[in-house]
Amino acid sequence: MPRKPRKCSKNLYYHHIMVQGINREYIFGKEEYIQKYIEIILNKIKNSCINILAYCIMNNHAHFLIYSQNLEALSKFMQRINLAYSRYYNSKKERIGYVFRDRFLSEDILNQNQLFNCLCYIHYNPVKAKIVNDIREYKYSSYNEFLGEKIILNQESLNLLFGSSSNFKYQFINIHNNYSNIKSNFIDVKEKSIQEFINEIEQRYNKSIFEFREEKDLLRKIINQARDETDVTIRELSKILKISKTTVNRYINNL
Repeated sequence: MPRKPRKCSKNLYYHHIMVQGINREYIFGKEEYIQKYIEIILNKIKNSCINILAYCIMNNHAHFLIYSQNLEALSKFMQRINLAYSRYYNSKKERIGYVFRDRFLSEDILNQNQLFNCLCYIHYNPVKAKIVNDIREYKYSSYNEFLGEKIILNQESLNLLFGSSSNFKYQFINIHNNYSNIKSNFIDVKEKSIQEFINEIEQRYNKSIFEFREEKDLLRKIINQARDETDVTIRELSKILKISKTTVNRYINNL
């Protein structure tokens, strides 16, 4: 009988980490950039006492699920990989200055349910961003590493999630198939800016954003879509559409 997955430690050794490009810049916008970031991770993780349990590298940000018993070691690891990547990126782009918005954002994983939700949440990022339709299609996440060749993950990563179960692939797939909490409370950043969203909408419907005010059903759809796909606030939407915040709130709540 296979062992049950390990429970999260009360000492909070599991962490969801997110890094983001400064000003939403597409710091991972080319395959060579992502490959370089992975190369740096593999180099810096040696002898670091860090275990990466899952990851997903998007255009302007990246998510990690990390196990570390030492917060200082975790902080130094993230600092080292981001500093090395910043030097590389600035050299490639012939620029100077910050590459990442912050050092990194972190939240503790408090229990096993949250652990597996975070695992799924990280892998579903490209689907939520509408980059792919199926998580198996995205090349720059750990999803396929669980089922095939390992690059960043290793056996210890699997053991920390599933114990020594020989049936972990079945558990892994089942967890993802039953995941429905796409709109979770995990730290996140949206791939698309509000201006990119507006440009796409105006091109799709061949009309100005202001003209949608005359079509209430379509306006409701666009407002909710903007909230899902970008970081736009209710106040910002009110100014962009030149309607009251009360009206925006009403459409968001489908009133």
